[in-house]
Amino acid sequence: MSWNMKELVDVEKGLVSRRIFVEAEIYEQELERIFARCWLYLGHESQVPEPGDYLTTTMGEDPVILCRDRGGRVRGLLNSCRHRGNRVCRADQGRLGSFTCPYHGWTYDLDGRLIGVPGFQEWYHGDLKRDEWGLVPVAQIASYQGLIFGTFDPNAPPLADSLGEARWVMDILLSQTQGGTEVIGGAFKWTVNCNWKFAADNFIGDNYHAATTHKSAKTAGHHSELATGGYGRSGFSVTTPEGHGFNVQLRAGENDGQAVAAGPRHVYRREMIGETEALLGRFRAREVERFNCTIFPNLSVSSSTAMLHVWHPRGPLKTEIWLYTLTDKNAPPEVKNDLRLAAQRHFSPSGLFEQDDMENWEQSTLASRGAVARRYPLNYQMGLGHERPVSDGTAPDRFEGLVNEINQRGFYRRWAELMAE
Repeated sequence: MSWNMKELVDVEKGLVSRRIFVEAEIYEQELERIFARCWLYLGHESQVPEPGDYLTTTMGEDPVILCRDRGGRVRGLLNSCRHRGNRVCRADQGRLGSFTCPYHGWTYDLDGRLIGVPGFQEWYHGDLKRDEWGLVPVAQIASYQGLIFGTFDPNAPPLADSLGEARWVMDILLSQTQGGTEVIGGAFKWTVNCNWKFAADNFIGDNYHAATTHKSAKTAGHHSELATGGYGRSGFSVTTPEGHGFNVQLRAGENDGQAVAAGPRHVYRREMIGETEALLGRFRAREVERFNCTIFPNLSVSSSTAMLHVWHPRGPLKTEIWLYTLTDKNAPPEVKNDLRLAAQRHFSPSGLFEQDDMENWEQSTLASRGAVARRYPLNYQMGLGHERPVSDGTAPDRFEGLVNEINQRGFYRRWAELMAE
C-alpha cells in the first residue's frame, strides 16, 4: 500500500500521525523498508570472542545467529533452515561446532554452508546442490568500538558512515579507557504492549517527561538529580541526517552542586579521568555529565549506568526489550558489579525508571488505537522555530538546551524518508 508520508509525518508543522504507531499495514512496511535495510545492533564482540561462540537475536522479526566462524570471522546468519524453515539454533548463546536443524537434521557449518543432509545419497540420490542451500547470510557485518551491527542490504553505506556524528557521543561510553568495553551479566529480556517507536522516541532526547513521570522515584530518593530531567540544566541536543539523536548534559561545578558520588564506579571514573581525557579530549572527558542517545532505528544508549537498550519490534502493539550493561573490560570486579546493580535499579524490568516509562509507552499506544483517536496527530512542536544552532568545533553542530523535541522531529523525518523510498 502506498502512503502519503506528508500526512503521516509533517516535520515542518511538528505533527506525527498516531496511525504510524498502531496500524498493521504500516508496521509491515517498516519491516521491509527500515529493518530489512538499516544497520541494526546485533551484539558485542565480547559475547562471541572465540570460534564457535554464538548468540541469537533478531533483525526486525527475522531470527539471526551472530557467530564467529572457524577462521575467526564474525558472521550473521538467518536462523531459519532452508528445508522447512525451522530455527536451527534455539539457545540464547553458547559455543558449537555446527548448527543442526532439530526438524530433519540438516546441518550447517559456522559460516552457514550446508554440510550435512540425512539421506543425501539414499533419498536425494546425491542430486541436492548443497552449496546453493546454505543459511541466508546477513549481507554486511561490521563493528564499531566493540558493538557489532548488521544489515540485510548489500548496498547500505559503510557502518561508520551510517553512524555519522553519533560516533562522537558513543565514544564517551565506548572509549573511556584503552582496554575497551565488554557486556556483563547477560541480558534482561521482556515484552511491553507498546509500539517500538515510543521507546526510541523517549531515549532520543525526551527530558520533558522526567519531572512528571519519575516524580515517585525522586520522592523516594532514587537518583533525584536524574529525575528532574533537563530543567534548568546546561546542555545541548544533536540530530543527524541518519535519524540518530542525542542530548548531552554538561557539568555545572562539582557534580552539579550535589555531594560527590562515592560508589565504586564513580571512584573508578575519577581515577581514570586522565586516561579518558587523553583518549577523548578535555571537553568530553571532564565537561560532559551524561548523555542519552538513540541510534536509528532501535538502539538506545545511556551513559548514566552504561546501558544499551534494543527495541525489538514484535508487531505494531508489542515490543521486546533487551537490556545490556557495558563496562570497561579492565575495570575491577567491584566496579562491574556496581554498574550491573545500577542498571538493574534504573532500567531493568523492575527498575524504578523503566516501570514508569513502560506504563507511559503502553498507554500512549493503546490510547491511539481507536478510530477517532487516529484522526488527531501527536504534537512534536516544542522548540519549533526557536532552535538555537551552535557550530564551534567543540562538538557536532548542535542546538542549545535539553528540553525540546528537535531530536524526535529528526527521527521521524528519517523514518518518513525511508518509508517513502
